[in-house]
Amino acid sequence: MMLVMLGDEVTLMKNDTWVTGRVAGVVLDNKRELERIYLHEIAVAFWMSEGWRVVDDSDDFEIEEDDE
Repeated sequence: MMLVMLGDEVTLMKNDTWVTGRVAGVVLDNKRELERIYLHEIAVAFWMSEGWRVVDDSDDFEIEEDDE
């Protein structure tokens, strides 16, 4: 599971919809797992039970070394 902290920029995905923003709040369930997430300037919560997932894009970026 990905660590999500206040102020992090995250991308959420549900089906063909992607939303990127800064985390304004998180709520955990009784199992201490992410239940819902709030993003700055968006009034509604994104509920994990409704199919929203946090995209882990840390593997998308590779550092290439220049050959000099």
